[in-house]
Formats: sequence, C-alpha cells, structure tokens
Amino acid sequence: MDIFGCIMGFLLIGAGIYLSFPTGFIQFTHFIPAVKAAFSGKGGGKGVTGFQAMATALAGSIGTANIAGVAGAIVTGGPGAVFWMWIAAVFGMATKFTEIALAVRFHGGAMISIERGMGKRFRPLAIMFAVCGAASCMIGTGLVQSNTVANSVYHMLSGFFPGLERLPALTVSGVLTAALTALVIFGGAVRIGRVSEAAVPVMALMYIAATVSVIVMNIERLPGVFCLIVTSAFGVRPAAGGMSAALMLRAIRVGVARGVYSNEAGVGSAPMAHANSNDTDPIRQGMAGIFEVFFDTIVMCTLTALALLSSGIFIPYGEANTPGTALVAEAFSPVLGVFSGAFTSFLVLVFAFTSIVAWSVYGESCVKYLFGERSVLPFRVIFLFPIALGAVVPVSCVWRAGEALNYLMALPNVVMLLSLSGVVKRDLNAYKMFEKRRRRHYNKR
Repeated sequence: MDIFGCIMGFLLIGAGIYLSFPTGFIQFTHFIPAVKAAFSGKGGGKGVTGFQAMATALAGSIGTANIAGVAGAIVTGGPGAVFWMWIAAVFGMATKFTEIALAVRFHGGAMISIERGMGKRFRPLAIMFAVCGAASCMIGTGLVQSNTVANSVYHMLSGFFPGLERLPALTVSGVLTAALTALVIFGGAVRIGRVSEAAVPVMALMYIAATVSVIVMNIERLPGVFCLIVTSAFGVRPAAGGMSAALMLRAIRVGVARGVYSNEAGVGSAPMAHANSNDTDPIRQGMAGIFEVFFDTIVMCTLTALALLSSGIFIPYGEANTPGTALVAEAFSPVLGVFSGAFTSFLVLVFAFTSIVAWSVYGESCVKYLFGERSVLPFRVIFLFPIALGAVVPVSCVWRAGEALNYLMALPNVVMLLSLSGVVKRDLNAYKMFEKRRRRHYNKR
C-alpha cells in the first residue's frame, strides 16, 4: 500500500500540474471569481441550487479527515505531511475545476463524462469508476466516518462515565448514526442539499473559531511550527541532523493521501453533486470547485495542523492507532477546558454525518449508472449497514481502506481528465470571451 500510495500521490499531483496549463493556472488567475462563483447560488427552477451543490460537495469533503485525518497524518507521516497536503491542494484546485466543468457539461459524473466525452468504447473505464465509486461510498465513507464518530463519542462519554464498556458504546453509536442517516437520505438530493447548506457553514465557523483561538494563544510558536512542517516535508530531522529519504516518502504518501481523501480532488466524487445542480454553466460550477479545495485543505486542514503543532501537546509519532479526535480535543483544552472533548466530539459528529449523507448522493449516481433507477432504493438500504459496522472496525484498517478506494476511483477519472482537458480549455476560452464582451458592454453603458 505504501508503494501504491506514493505512485498514486505523484500521479495525482502530476495530473494537477498538467491540468494547470490548459486552464491557464486558473487556481491563481481566477481565484476571486472562484470565491464569487461558490457563493453565487445561481440557477433557476426547482431542484438543487449551485450553492447547495457546493455545500453538498463540501459536506462530502469537510469531515473527520479535517480533524481526525489531519491529526492522524501528522502522527503517521510527521509534520511534513502537512506540506504535501498543501501541494496536493494547490494543484488539486485545477483538477477539481476540470472534473466539475466536465461533469456539468456532460450532465453526469465521471462515468458519464467518460462515455459521452471519450466514446462508448471506453465504457469499461466508466464501469470501473462506478463500481469503485459505489464501494468507496459504502466502505471508504460509511466505515471511516462512522468509525471516527463512534470513537469520538466513546472518548467523550468515558470522561463522564469511567466504567463505560467500549464495545457496547461503539455499537450503539453505529446504529444511531445509521438511523439518522436514513432519515435524511430517503428524502433525496434536494433534502441532502438543504441539510448541507444549513449545517456546513455553521459548523465550519465554530471549528475555525476554536482552532484560531488555540493558535493565537500560542502565536509565539507559529514560526517554529512552519519551519518544522517545511523541513520535515523533505525528511530533515532537526534533532538528529541529516535527511532521510524514507521519512520524506512517508510524508509524501501520508500527506497526499490524506489531502486527497479530504478535498477529493481527482477522485471524481464532487462532480456528481454539481451535476445535480440547476446551474448549468460548466465553468462557473468548476470555479466553485476551486474554492472547495481551498477551503477544505488550505483553510480547515491547515488550522487543525497549526493548532495541534503549536499547542505543545505530546504527539505520539508512529502510533497509527492513536485517535486523532482525542489529540485535537487535548489541543483545545486550554481554550475550552473540560468542554474540549464534548465540543470536538460534537463537531466530528456533525461533520461526519454530513459527509455520510453527501456521499450517499455519489453512491446513488454510481449504482444508477450501473443498474438503473430502480437500484437507488435498495442501495440506500444497503448503504446503512457499513455505517453501523464501521463503528467497531479498527481505525488503521478503516483509513487504509478509504484511501485505497479513493485511489481506485481516481485512476479512471484521471485518464478521463487528461483525455478531455482540451474540451475544458475550449469552454474556458469561450467563457472568457463572453465575460470580456459583457464587461465591455457594461462599461459603455
């Protein structure tokens, strides 16, 4: 898995670099329009608005990966993993722009873009994506998010009830998470969009306030933290001196894997949410994807990392089974005191829940492509089982499974993106010409 992870990490970063050229490095040149597009919410008629589509995509990406995932990445890959998260995000913005623009243009997810854009002879590639997408939805999301929810709830309750037995508590948490998920996903994409647009902004602001408070309290440590992140990214060990290629490769593998798992750029998941939007402008929807990656990784993941590394808490490097949520709660304790565990667990619950329901949209799109409309209802029922099961699965196994399935989704998606990048380039040039004419017309008035 380490070798495969490194290869896929370099492949995804390479794809992002390649796609930055035909898009004219749009993540830099059109960043402000991307922010505006993310909050414009344009789109007439009924159904999912552009803002709801973006909120659903953010709900799918902003989750336990931003809290427990970042903490786990630092524990497993060292502080340098954060640097490679940033690199994956910078070029992932171009990747996500491209995949969303294609999905909206061809009115579907990556499997539709493959079949309609590349031709029916590539349908086996589309089927591979859909199969991996459905599996990733049930295992990579259902198991992972439910597992982190259960462990965070147990950590919170054990502080109040020291004699609480672990297995029964985890089991109950898994069942309740599955039940709450059922209440939302049986309402379809519109209900999921409404839940996402209501929950994600509020929870994100609460989390930002908590992390910024920790960082400000330890502001004198911040320069040293940034230095530690950069030097560790290249295998430098300040204490012992020298460089280690093994440490560098581990930082790359873990950082890129968790970065991709968090912002999902190149995986092909978020385009399925945007394809449901009633805003049919491919370029405007694609620009919203740029903001999604920026907010998810550059903002949320970075704040978690800086809060952890500046807090001065003990980080057990190399212990893969360390609960990341517990580390974040410990970092919050100087600010929130005895409520740090409850606060962190509450945020994890909401983030994980919104991720689960958002990914149900992606899973439905995949099974609908494979088996038709009638498969959606059985899928919703089957989807609830891994959520209940994930609560009692060992955490290291769960994260590994999630990362592997994301990579398997990414393989056919990247082939499609590289093949159809010229289509996006033409659409983007046409969009720029239209905007230029519109501005000229406006200035003449």
